[in-house]
Amino acid sequence: MPTVTKLIGAALGAVVALSTALTSSAMAQERDVKFILDFISLGRHAPWYVALGKGFYKEEGLNVSIIPSKGTADAIRSVVTGIADIGFIDIPSLVASGSAAGNVKIVAVNYQKPPYCVFSLDPGANVTDPKQLANLEFGSSTSSFLPRIMQAFMEMNGVDSKTLKVVNIDGAARVPMLAARKVASVDQFIMSEPAIRRAVTDAKPKCLFLGDFGLDIYSNSIGTTEEYLTKNPDVVKKFVRASLRGWQYALANPKEAAQIQIQYVKALNPDIVAEEVEILKRIAVTPEVEKKGFGTVSLDTMKRTVDFMNKNVDIPGEKLAAEQIWRPGFLPETPVLPK
Repeated sequence: MPTVTKLIGAALGAVVALSTALTSSAMAQERDVKFILDFISLGRHAPWYVALGKGFYKEEGLNVSIIPSKGTADAIRSVVTGIADIGFIDIPSLVASGSAAGNVKIVAVNYQKPPYCVFSLDPGANVTDPKQLANLEFGSSTSSFLPRIMQAFMEMNGVDSKTLKVVNIDGAARVPMLAARKVASVDQFIMSEPAIRRAVTDAKPKCLFLGDFGLDIYSNSIGTTEEYLTKNPDVVKKFVRASLRGWQYALANPKEAAQIQIQYVKALNPDIVAEEVEILKRIAVTPEVEKKGFGTVSLDTMKRTVDFMNKNVDIPGEKLAAEQIWRPGFLPETPVLPK
């Protein structure tokens, strides 16, 4: 007859074995997902790392890899070619790509407002009103569509767009040239303000935020291909849900979000990361988001975004329509609301 001690030992051993088997089975069932950013990892990307670091993706059975990119075009291309499964896709860039990117579908919008900003210095040009864009020297890349967006924005605000003096400047050189007063203004995302403030020590950077003056279009969003959506609808839904939880948590806890992100991207300054996350609220949290949750999409705003780009930018190949690029039905059934 086995002793009580032996029976208890055998039972405990069975429990441990079962637990190990279940854990191994769960790990084996985790789905790998490659997610590509719209640029190198910056403070503005903290919400994705929060979803990773807080285990939100793991809770959904996903093993997510976050991949930096060289820019929005690279992100779109990587999703189209299958290098990445899902991407942080800029809708204006997607529309500007025309039929070449027609296979990419948007399932959730993160930047409810466009992040475009005209930075100038005070004292200096100190541009705070669209009327001051007339005859302004504007540092941007003539190979991108941003100068054309600027010109359309000027016309929206009753300013002659032909008076804008565009100086062709590589992206990495814009802030140094602004700091050196070699150009009066530059285009940068609004989240760049903390870094610009640290680069310019003898003046105060001023941001003319286009979203405050009538440019009501979407920007960066979660997107993937039609094929991936068709084959992996549950994976996409789980990824969206976990990601939006990351946005919710990061925007409610910027300093903690910064500490989480620097565990993965050690070169970043946690103070700058936290400040960028604070600024993200301006473009990610709107009255509609407060009511319907992060990621929400309005067909009217999507149409306005697509129509704006098709009207003001030269599109290669066939122009895309809002109904082509948006796929509803992938947002969480229970909205992820701002805290």
